[in-house]
Amino acid sequence: MRNEQRVIEAARAAFAERGPDASMEEIAARAGVGVGTIYRRFAGKDALLDAIAEQLSAELDAAADAALDDGDAERGLLTFLDYVGRFTSEKRLYSAALLDRLGERTDRPVTNAKVEQLTVNAVAAGVLSSDVTGADIKALLVALRGVMEALPEADDERWRRFVRVHIDGLRPSGGTPLAS
Repeated sequence: MRNEQRVIEAARAAFAERGPDASMEEIAARAGVGVGTIYRRFAGKDALLDAIAEQLSAELDAAADAALDDGDAERGLLTFLDYVGRFTSEKRLYSAALLDRLGERTDRPVTNAKVEQLTVNAVAAGVLSSDVTGADIKALLVALRGVMEALPEADDERWRRFVRVHIDGLRPSGGTPLAS
């Protein structure tokens, strides 16, 4: 199990730097294991990406839980959106492959319920308009992926601005916009 986690961490780093073109040999070298060790646990890159996606799905759930536990509806929602934005930005070279895999997982009722609850909390606190739903926030997350793909390089300010503009558009009339 220890080798498996080392391989996953090495793969995350290699894919972040080189995208899906990172070789299994490079991943093995980073993990300090032989290529055979990787193939004994993972049939290939797809299986390795599936394992990474499963791990990231758990991390996404944990981020949503932390946002829900925050106690401040606005801060909780924005913290969650920031987590997703940072994840997408940091892993932009292979985020499409991961998000395709995560897409299947984020349709799980638990994840949907957490995004919905973050939204309900923000609506109840007057942070978002009364007609905003979890589907609107999920649409923002999907659109954020497109923004990242359109950026020539990692640019935190541009994706953060996109989130600010979107959230400001979902606020009640006369709501206070997010600070720049």
